[in-house]
Amino acid sequence: MNAKEFGRAVSSAVQREDGSALAILLDLHSNTVLEACAVSRSGTDIKALAIAKPWKDILAHFFAAGMEYARANSSKTNDTRQWKLATDAIEQTLSVFLRYFTQLSPGRWSLPALFTLLRDAQTIAQDADNAESAAASSKVMPVQKHTEACARQLNKAFSACIADRYPSLAQSKKWGTFTIVGRIFQLYFRLGSTALCKNVLRALNAADLPPVDAFPRSDRVTFQYYVGRLAFLDEDYLKAETFLSAALADAPNSARHNVERILLYLIPMRLLHGVRPTSSLLESYPRLFALYRPIIDACWAGDVRQYDALLAEPQLEYTLVHLGLYLALERAREICMTRLFRRVWIISGKSTRLHLKLFSHAMNWVQNASEPAETEWSLATLIAKGRIKGYIAHDRQMMVLSAKDAFPRASLAMIS
Repeated sequence: MNAKEFGRAVSSAVQREDGSALAILLDLHSNTVLEACAVSRSGTDIKALAIAKPWKDILAHFFAAGMEYARANSSKTNDTRQWKLATDAIEQTLSVFLRYFTQLSPGRWSLPALFTLLRDAQTIAQDADNAESAAASSKVMPVQKHTEACARQLNKAFSACIADRYPSLAQSKKWGTFTIVGRIFQLYFRLGSTALCKNVLRALNAADLPPVDAFPRSDRVTFQYYVGRLAFLDEDYLKAETFLSAALADAPNSARHNVERILLYLIPMRLLHGVRPTSSLLESYPRLFALYRPIIDACWAGDVRQYDALLAEPQLEYTLVHLGLYLALERAREICMTRLFRRVWIISGKSTRLHLKLFSHAMNWVQNASEPAETEWSLATLIAKGRIKGYIAHDRQMMVLSAKDAFPRASLAMIS
């Protein structure tokens, strides 16, 4: 396909308002499109295109992006200069397209083309940053300038969609909002700029949008996942469990990678809630099994010694901190401690009156040497959080437990 044929195909798709066909033509992951870019490298070919001016400019930059991207990909070395040329060209393509897109009314039909350009811009930006990081000294922090520039372009696309004023909702560009939000969140998490996600959430709350349930399932799952993770980072575990559970319910079972990512953060929430994942669930995801099975077994057995040892193991500690899971699992130690004390209660015949020294012996048994005052403090803390129903008779050194539901089922409301 030469420049004229490519131009005619684009012009036809635009005239028919066929966004899907246009997206195929603007897909830099397509070998056919890259070949068209390669044979359409001369300015004369582009000027000769019988197509409206915005598209002539868009295609001029697009052809350049395709050529530079193909060259960068084919290079056996991390040629940072070549990757910069590719990122500059795709950014210029996207800038011109966004000016056209903002003025388009109605514009919903063009959303597939916008999504394709945004995806390719993100891919090229990340590849360019990876190349620069590989070329830099190992002592230098990874470079992310191209990804940051891409995030700014995504925000412009987000504004163009969320602020669309076309009167017919069915043809509104607002239907592209959550697809773009998912990409923005993905980049902000990659950049370590999660605080910026809250600006996006505020804009969404203030906008006049259809309900989230009206958007495609893929957009809902992505949005729920990232909002759940944001709440997780803020230690708002009740909100985190709500959104992550909704994401898991909406995610198709066939999307195993996405389900695994959701479960990675949902399992600690359920553990804090006193819910243990089934063995069959963990066995379905070997990486989750390897990460969580020892921790869950120690927690459920009330083996505080083993639980503490696992969290202190250097490699596991690094993994948990890197994934942002450590604080939640440290909080779950309360569940482990509660189950240890519950075992004492069961072994003692579920008596409602137990001497505090029994609990001290239990803590010493798990090699967590404890003074009587420390044991009393641990019990008082669990009582205050509602994990144990009863009170401590300090003078008599007795623990008085409720005759009914002395160890209530754990809930996230018990976390403070």
